[in-house]
Amino acid sequence: MIKKIRRLTLMRKIWPQKPNDRGWFLISAIVMIMFLTLIGVTIAALVAQQYRSARREEYVQNAQLTAEAGIEQSVNQLNSNNSFGGYSTPQTFFNDTVQGKGVFTTSVATNSAGTIKTITSIGEVYRTSSDTTPYITRGVKVTVVGTSSTGFSVYTGPGGLIMSGNAVLTNTNVYVSGTIAMSGNAQIGTYSQPSTVDVGNYACPNPPDSTYPSLCSSSQPIIFNSSNPIIYGSVCANGQTSTGPNNNIQTGNGGQGLETSCPTVSYNPPPTYDRMAQVDAVNSDNIQSGSNACNGSTWNANSEFTGNVSLTGSCNITINGNVYITGNLSISGSSTLKVADTLGSTKPVVLVDGTITVNGSAQMIANSSGTGIEFITFKSANDCTTSNTSYCSSLTGTDLYNSQTETNISVSGQVNLPGMIFDAYWSEVKISGTGNLGAATGQTVYLDGGGSVLFGTVLASGTQTWAITSYEPYYPNG
Repeated sequence: MIKKIRRLTLMRKIWPQKPNDRGWFLISAIVMIMFLTLIGVTIAALVAQQYRSARREEYVQNAQLTAEAGIEQSVNQLNSNNSFGGYSTPQTFFNDTVQGKGVFTTSVATNSAGTIKTITSIGEVYRTSSDTTPYITRGVKVTVVGTSSTGFSVYTGPGGLIMSGNAVLTNTNVYVSGTIAMSGNAQIGTYSQPSTVDVGNYACPNPPDSTYPSLCSSSQPIIFNSSNPIIYGSVCANGQTSTGPNNNIQTGNGGQGLETSCPTVSYNPPPTYDRMAQVDAVNSDNIQSGSNACNGSTWNANSEFTGNVSLTGSCNITINGNVYITGNLSISGSSTLKVADTLGSTKPVVLVDGTITVNGSAQMIANSSGTGIEFITFKSANDCTTSNTSYCSSLTGTDLYNSQTETNISVSGQVNLPGMIFDAYWSEVKISGTGNLGAATGQTVYLDGGGSVLFGTVLASGTQTWAITSYEPYYPNG
C-alpha cells in the first residue's frame, strides 16, 4: 500500500496539474459550437442565395417568354391587319400570386420598300401586381417578310400531289397535272382562306407506254383514302364527279366547292428551265471542290462546286448569283444562306445534279427586296438529264413515269424558308414537318407531316401572310 502511494505521488510530480486545466473542455466545447454555428449560418446563407438566384432566374425566363408572346401576338395581328403598328399599351400576359405580373409592348417598323417588317417586343415582369417598377425586363427583335400567292405555289406534273398525316397546305393555289391522293387528316386551304385547285388527271395509261402522260377518261383524279381529309376552295378537276366519302370537298368562306361546269384543265408541265445555259455560264475562275463550299462567307455568281456540298454547323453564306453543284447538296445544323442585297429582285438559282436535303434549324434569308433562292435538281431515272455531253432536255413515257417516284428533294423539320422555291424538275419533292416555303414544284409533290406548310411564291405583295425569318435578343437599355 505504501509503495502504491509513493507511485501516485511520483506521478503528480512528473505531471503536475495546472489550475486552468479544469476549463479546457468548456472552452473546446464553446469553440466547437461556434464553429458548427458558423458552418450552419454559411450553409443557410448559401441556400438562401441559391433560392434567390433560382427565383430570379424564374423571373428572367418569364420575362423572356412574355417578350416572345408579344412577338407571336404581333405576327398574328399583322396577318389580320397589314397596317398593324404594334401594342403601344402594355398587354397582360399573366398576373397571379405565384408568377407576379408579366406585360409586353411591341412596335412594328417597315422598311422603305415595304417588303420587310421589324417587330420589337419588350417583356416586363413585376413581383406583384401592385408593383410600379418592373423587376426584370427582356426584349426580342425579329424580322418578318410577307408571303403571298400569285398563281400557283404548288405545281406538279403527272406524278401528282400526295398528302398524308396531318399535312395542311395553306396560302396557295394548287395545279396538279396528274392526280391528288389524300389520307389521314390532310387538308388543302382553310375555311376562311379557301384555295383554287386545278387537277388535270393526265396520269394514263397504266402501265405506262410511250403515250404517257395522257388524259385518263374513266377515273376520279382526286382520291380520299379516308373520311377525314378536306379541301376548302374552288375545285376544277377533269373527270371528278364525287365530293368524297364524307363530303370532303367544301366551299369554305367564298369558294365554289367542286365545279361541275368549269373548263377542261389543260396539261401544263411544270415551268421549264435551261440547265445547260447555267452550266455553260460558269466562270472557270469560280470552280472549286464541294468540300470547300463552307470555307468562305460568299458564293460568287456563276460558281461551280464539284462533288457533294454539305453545309453543317454554323456555316454562313451570302449568295451573289447562280451556283452549280455537280453532286448532292445537304443543308443542316444552324447554317444560313442569305441572298445578297445587290441582286435586288433577281432570284439566284442553285442548280444541283444530285439530291437536295434540307433539315435541322438551317435558315435561308431573302434579301432586302424580298428575293429568295430557287433550288433545282435535274436528277432523274435517266442519267441523260444531268449529262453535259449527251444532255436530254425532255423525258416522256416510262422514263418520266419512273423518275416521278424518285425523291430527290427532301425538306424536313421546322423549316422557315419563306420565298424559297424547291423544284424537283423530273422527280419528287417531299416536304415533311411544319413551316414556310415559297413554292414546291416537281413531277410529284409529297406533303407528309404533322403541321401546316405555308406557301407564297411572291414576297410582300398583294394579300400577305407574314412569317419570321430572323430572331435576336434585344436589350432595351443598350
